Amino acid sequence: MLIALAVVAVPGGGDVAALAGAIVSLILFALLAYFAGRFYRDHQLDIYGLGDVDRAILYVAIALVAIVLAGWGNLFDHSSGTIAAIALLALAAGGLARVYRNWQRY
Repeated sequence: MLIALAVVAVPGGGDVAALAGAIVSLILFALLAYFAGRFYRDHQLDIYGLGDVDRAILYVAIALVAIVLAGWGNLFDHSSGTIAAIALLALAAGGLARVYRNWQRY
């Protein structure tokens, strides 16, 4: 409540709130990148043991999720963008499920 009061009462408080939001977003994405790199290092043998097709599906699925996250603000402005985002996320989930199923088989 104090942050909301500062945004409303202090001149330029909206700019400070936008800056704080940007800093929190950068920290969040840096942590996600760190954990993704750490996961990759820990499971590098498992990833290379998947085979070429499953590894390609894994990388494409991760890229689809990244594309949807990058265009999050613009995709949900229109109903066609929402449908496209849901379709891309469903396609990525299907690919990840297939890779996981094949990984568990071995």
